[in-house]
Amino acid sequence: MDLRSERMLSTVRTTQRSIADLLNENRAKTEALSIALASINPNSGRATVVATDKNHTLVDAESIVFPSHVLLMLPLTPLSAPIPASEFVLPQSFTQFADNHIVVAMIRDMQNEVMGVVLIFVSNSVLTAQQHDYIDIMRQKIEVCYQYDLIRHPYSDKLSEQLSLLEEVSAISKVGAWELDRATGVFAATEVTRNLLGIRRVKSVNLNEILDTMVPSERAALKYKVFKAMKGERQFVRHIDLKDKQGRTKNVKLTVFLQVQRIESGALKLTRLFGVIQDETDVQRLSDSQHDYTDYVVSLLNSVDSIVLSIDENGTILSANECVTKVLGFEPDDLIGQDVKLIATKVQNSDIPSYFLNLDAGLKICAEGGAVRECLRHKNGKRISCEVSFTTCIVHEQKLVVATIRDVTTQRYEIEHYKQLALTDAVTGLPNFNKFEHYLAEKAHEDKSAKPFSVFMRVSVSNIKEYEDAFGEPTIDYLLRILASRFVRTFETNNSGNASVFKCDSANFFLHLHQDFNEEGQSINAAKAYAQLIQEQVLAPITLHNSLLTIETQTISCTVPDKYFSFKKIRELLSRKPLREINDSNSASLTHDYFHINASDIERYNYIKHSLSRAISNNELFVQLQPQYNGQGRVISSEVLLRWQHPHLGVVKPSEFIPIAEENEFIAEFGLWVCNEACRLLSDCQSQHIDIKLSVNISAKHLARADFVSKFVGIVNRWQIPHSKLTLELTEGALIRGVSIIQYRVRELAEQGFSLSIDDFGIGDSNLNYLQDLPIKELKVDRVFIEALEGSQQKTLLVTSICNMAKALHLGTVAEGIETTLQLDQAKACGCSAFQGYYLDKPMNVEDWFKKVVGQKV
Repeated sequence: MDLRSERMLSTVRTTQRSIADLLNENRAKTEALSIALASINPNSGRATVVATDKNHTLVDAESIVFPSHVLLMLPLTPLSAPIPASEFVLPQSFTQFADNHIVVAMIRDMQNEVMGVVLIFVSNSVLTAQQHDYIDIMRQKIEVCYQYDLIRHPYSDKLSEQLSLLEEVSAISKVGAWELDRATGVFAATEVTRNLLGIRRVKSVNLNEILDTMVPSERAALKYKVFKAMKGERQFVRHIDLKDKQGRTKNVKLTVFLQVQRIESGALKLTRLFGVIQDETDVQRLSDSQHDYTDYVVSLLNSVDSIVLSIDENGTILSANECVTKVLGFEPDDLIGQDVKLIATKVQNSDIPSYFLNLDAGLKICAEGGAVRECLRHKNGKRISCEVSFTTCIVHEQKLVVATIRDVTTQRYEIEHYKQLALTDAVTGLPNFNKFEHYLAEKAHEDKSAKPFSVFMRVSVSNIKEYEDAFGEPTIDYLLRILASRFVRTFETNNSGNASVFKCDSANFFLHLHQDFNEEGQSINAAKAYAQLIQEQVLAPITLHNSLLTIETQTISCTVPDKYFSFKKIRELLSRKPLREINDSNSASLTHDYFHINASDIERYNYIKHSLSRAISNNELFVQLQPQYNGQGRVISSEVLLRWQHPHLGVVKPSEFIPIAEENEFIAEFGLWVCNEACRLLSDCQSQHIDIKLSVNISAKHLARADFVSKFVGIVNRWQIPHSKLTLELTEGALIRGVSIIQYRVRELAEQGFSLSIDDFGIGDSNLNYLQDLPIKELKVDRVFIEALEGSQQKTLLVTSICNMAKALHLGTVAEGIETTLQLDQAKACGCSAFQGYYLDKPMNVEDWFKKVVGQKV
C-alpha cells in the first residue's frame, strides 16, 4: 500500500505555513491575481485546494475541476501556458476570476510523478518572460520544499517498514487491506486486495472500477450500511458477492471502518473509509454444500409418503420425518428422545407383541418375508393399521434400526380417489390428458399392420380467454360441461359416431376414431365426416341468459401412421400449426375452422426438422435482399431475407421452415448466421465506399437466449461494421407481450448503437406506450394498410395519422408491400419516408443487389 502516492499532497500539513509564505511572496512578483496549491486526482480531474495566498480565504475541501485536455497535458510539461479560467469548474470563492486565465504548474515527487499543482490566476493570455521565470522558480521551490519534508520526516523509514510488513502479513493471511480518502477520491489497497478484485498493479485506481465488481443491489445495500454506520458504531461487516475484472464470481467478507468529522452546521461529514477484505469463496462453497446436503436429505425424508424412524439399540427414537404427524398425529419433536413403546401395541390380527418391542425379531422377519402389519398407537389413542419394514445402518460406529411405516387403513380408497382425480377432468368428467396417455399406451400394443392409419382430432374452443373475461369462469365451466355432454351423447350414447373423447388443457377436446384405415384417402374422408358431425351435433349454439351463444372453434385432424402412434408424437401433431387448410364447401363456416394434417405432411415436417441441424454446416442457407427506396427513388436500405436451398426438397419457403426452427431452437443460430452474412455484405460495401444500411429480422425467440446479444454484437464487431449501419426489425407483438427481459435486451441493443424498427406495425395490439418507453427509430406500416389505400379514404386517413404520429415522435416510416404506382403515390402523400415492395423491387440475389447499389453510387 503506497501511502506516499502522487496525490499525497493533500495529507501533508507540516509545511503549510512555509508554503503560504512562498505563495504570498510570489503573488506580487508574478503579477498574479491569486495563487493556490492543490492536490489532484488524475482520474476525476478534481483538484483539492490545500493552500492559498493571504488575499484568499480557503474553504475546507474546496475543489476545482480540470478540463480533460489539461489532464492529458499534466505529465508532459512542468508549466502550462495561460488557459481560460472559464474552461475550469471553479468553486464559489474563485468565480471572481472566471474571466481571467490560469497557469498550471506541476509539483512532482522523488519518483517524478505529479503529486500536485500550483494554480496561478493571471489577467493576460500571454506571460512575459519575467512572469514565466518567477512562476517556474516558485514551482521548483515548492517542489523542493515538499520533497525535502518527506525525506526528513522522522517516521518516513519506519512507515516504509510498516507498509512492507503489512503487505507480507496480508499475503500470508490472505486478508487484504484498503483505504479510501473521500476528499481526494484516492483508493489505496494492498496487493492481496488488488488480486482479489482482479485489478492490475497500477498507480491509480478509480473507485468506480471497484463498484463495478458488484451488482447494483449490492452497491445500494453497501451505501445504506455506510449511512447507517455514520450514525451508529461507524463500523460494520458485510458479506458480498462480486465479480472481479476477469469475470470470476467470489464471496468476500468486507470489514469497513469510518472516519467522520462534524462540520460547522453540526452535520457529520465522511472523510475516510478503511478496512479489510477476505476471500471466503471456498468457505462459503463448503458451508453451502454442507447446508444444501443437509437440507437435501431432510427434504428427501419429508417428501417420502411413509414415516421414517431411526431407533437405537435401547429403543430410543433418534429421528422422525414429518410424515409421522399425518399418520400418527405426533410432531417429530414429540417422538425424538422418547421410547418406542410410546407408539407400539401389537402385530395386526394376532396377539403377538409389537416388533418395536423386539427389534432383533423384527429385523429377522423383515429380512425373511418383507414388511409386517402392525397396529400403532395414534396420539389420540386410536390404533392405526400400518405396514412396517425394519432395516439396519451404521452411523458413527453406532448401530441403528430404521423403521419405515406406511398407513394402509385407507390405502385402497385413496388409490381409487387419486386415480379418479388424476385421470378425469374435474369440470366435465371426461377422461383427461393423463388418461389419454394411458389409452395410447394400451393402443400402441395392438396389431395395426393390416390397417396402418389412424385418425385423431382436436376440437379447440377459440377465444376461450375472451369468453371468460366476458362471462366469468363459472359460465365457462357451464359451457364446457354442455359441450362434454354433447360429445358423450354423439359418440358414446347414440352410436352416431364411434370415437373416444378426452378433455385436455383448458378448452381442447381430443378424439380418437376407433376405426383404422388401409389408405390415407379413406382416413381423410372419415375425418371430414366426423368434423361435419361435430359441427352439427356438438357445436350448435348454446342457450345462455335467454339468448343463443355461438361457439367459435378450430378443428384439426391428422392421419397418423402406425410408426408415430405414441402419446408424445400425437400430442405434438395435434398441437402443431397445420400446413394446409381443408377447403370443403360442406364444412366451410365462419365460426368453425377445419384443418387436416396428412401423413405426408408429418413426413415432410420431420424431414425438415432433422435437416435444419445440417443446413448451416452444409452451406444450404443463402440470403436475398429487398431494397428500400426514399422518395427520390434512391436505395437507402435493404432487408436481408433468409432462404433455404434444400438438396432434395429444393427451395423451402420461410413460412414453412421458420416456425419449425422456432419450435426446435434452431432460430437463434439462423439469426446469428444472417447477421454474419449481413456484416459480410456491409464490409464489402465499405471497401467499395458504398453508403448503405441493412436490416435483419430479430424475434423474441432470439432475445430470449441469454447469450444472443453478446454473440450478435461480437459478430458485428469482428467485421468492424458501424452499429448504425444495421437496423433490427422486431414484431409489434414481441415487444408488447414480451417479458421484461426481452425489453431489457432491446434497450441494450439500442444502447449499442443499433437502430430498431417495428415490423408489420398496426396489426398488433393497440397499446402504443412502448413507442415512448422503448428506443424505437422506425415504423414499417403493414402491407394490409398499403393495399387498402386504393379507394379507401378511411385507410388513407389512418396511414396519414400513423405517419404524423411517427413524425411527432421523430420516427421514420416505411411503407411495406408497394405493388402499384397508385399505392406508391398515396403512401408518399400520407407522409411515408421510405418504400418497399414488389412494384419497386422483388427480393434479389446478392450479385444483382450489388449491381444495383454500385450503379447508384455517386
